[in-house]
Amino acid sequence: MDVLEAIKNRRSHRAFTDGPVESEKVEAILEAGRWSPSAANSQPWEFILITSEAARRRFYELSEEAKRTGHIAIRGFSYVRPLPGEVTGEDETRAAIQDYSLNFLTNVPVIIAVVGLPATPVRQSGPGETADSYKYACGAAIQNMLLTAESMELGSLWFTFFDPQLVGPFLGIGPDRHLVALVLIGYPAGRPLSPGRLPLDSKVRRIL
Repeated sequence: MDVLEAIKNRRSHRAFTDGPVESEKVEAILEAGRWSPSAANSQPWEFILITSEAARRRFYELSEEAKRTGHIAIRGFSYVRPLPGEVTGEDETRAAIQDYSLNFLTNVPVIIAVVGLPATPVRQSGPGETADSYKYACGAAIQNMLLTAESMELGSLWFTFFDPQLVGPFLGIGPDRHLVALVLIGYPAGRPLSPGRLPLDSKVRRIL
């Protein structure tokens, strides 16, 4: 499978079989994350691998607690905050959150926490280096993982429905680090339909 094919075929999976993921595939996914680009090759990330049934069950319980309270990580890069009512209206937003089923967390076999390291020293400074660079590097690592999973016929999900104040202590993540997102990996139970994309010309401004 070439890269563009993997990009176009990738879906966000929320249904997995009970089958385990081979350890060599998990290692390949982690290796893909390790080889992601970052500003000045700072590599400002840490990956926490969660595979035990007890740990995955606890993560499900913590996610249900985030659902109950309405304190979740939004858009991957934000910290705990009340859900913004301006998106669809406060009542509608909270209703949508309560309707969101987290049952797929009970059988997904692999969870990879992607942790950003804001204080990672940069070996050489450059004009593109900013305080937020670690976030973009972690985003690149996540995409590498998702595409590698797709290339091996695994299902994956970029997951941000959690309360960092609950999950952080559970994973041993201190206040000097940022839990950016979790990558869920497993064999897919079915295949979601493509959500489609807007036409290319609507998203490209060409300077000729």
